[in-house]
Order: sequence, then structure tokens, then C-alpha cells
Amino acid sequence: MFCYVITKHMKITKCYNKNDKQALNVLKKHNKGLTAYKLLNELQKIKNVKPMTVYRSLNSLQKMGIVHKSNHNKTYFICHSTGSEKHNPVLAVCKKCEKTEELNSNIFTKLFHNVKTKEKYNFSNFEIEISTVCQKCS
Repeated sequence: MFCYVITKHMKITKCYNKNDKQALNVLKKHNKGLTAYKLLNELQKIKNVKPMTVYRSLNSLQKMGIVHKSNHNKTYFICHSTGSEKHNPVLAVCKKCEKTEELNSNIFTKLFHNVKTKEKYNFSNFEIEISTVCQKCS
């Protein structure tokens, strides 16, 4: 079964099944993001779901660019980029409360454009996570 989601960029994106749509709806309700197991617990309030189903949905939503994962606190959250459909996520994560915010990646894209390395890395596709302290916690 297919569903369609209108992304933040007003593009219609296909969800591969209703599990993806349900995971997306739960994530939209949690600004701080959820770990896979917290998402599993929320989804199990709706129906019986196995952990592998949640991981498949999260993987699918990440590939579509609708969801990002913070490696710092292992949470998944809705992409809030205002740029083009394909972008390089830059995340700021509070070390104390673990609030995660997506930052505009344009300044980092411009910075990396001028970086020269011995190994000639391609910086056109990157992810950055910045550990910091939010204003509320400082």
C-alpha cells in the first residue's frame, strides 16, 4: 500500500507503506525527536509493531530526506530545512537537555568549498553535528 506526503518543499513524496506514514506522524508530535525504541513504544499504542518495522520506516524516511538522525543522542526528528530538497544536514545538539535543532547549512557548504586536503575529499555531501549548550540551559 502506498501513501503520499507533501514535503516541506511542497513536493509529493511517496511513503512506501502505512508504517512510514504512522512513524512520520508520531515524529511530527515530538520536537526533541525520538529514539527508535521510543518511537516503537509510541507506535505500539496504535498497533502491534516489531522493532525491525520501525527501523525500516526510519531508514526509508531518512532516504527521502524527511527525517534526520542525531548520532549524539540517537534520536530521529523531522527535517526542518527551508532550502532545496537535497541538502547537507547540520545539527546543533544541546549537551544538557539534548534538544536538537537543524541549522542552515549554506555557510558550511561555502566554507567546505574552499577546503583543500591531501586526500582531495569531496565535501559536496556532508553531515555535521555540533555539541553545544542551548540558551535555556546556559
